[in-house]
Amino acid sequence: MVEEAAQKKQSSVGAIVGFGLLALGTIGFIWFISTQLSVGWEDREQDALAMVKTLQLPGMKHTLNDSTIEIGNAARASGSFVGQFSWSASQVQGPMYAVKLTWLEGSEHRRAEWKVDLENKKVEPAGTEAADFLKRAGAS
Repeated sequence: MVEEAAQKKQSSVGAIVGFGLLALGTIGFIWFISTQLSVGWEDREQDALAMVKTLQLPGMKHTLNDSTIEIGNAARASGSFVGQFSWSASQVQGPMYAVKLTWLEGSEHRRAEWKVDLENKKVEPAGTEAADFLKRAGAS
């Protein structure tokens, strides 16, 4: 009778340990699969900025970032002021980012925004201000 009680206690410990290891293995498997499936589009603001800054459409002599200097120099040559360019990027959803360029033109603050798709490597103006800025940069 003492042997039967010892056997039951021993078999219960084995079952508890077995189910515990099964639970840990399942959690580990789920974590591993979820990290392998997600591409990781977070914290890629610098990639989105680089795509817009290095954009050079047909007709443009320079990249978009270098065109800010050209536009500023052309404005100074004509006696007006265009400068204080500032770039920023933020994630919209998944691989989609919004890149904003703000600048001062005379005494007016202006802002242009581009939509960036990191997955498909596409950049599109997100409004008339961005399209107008591209025209000023020489894009056809």
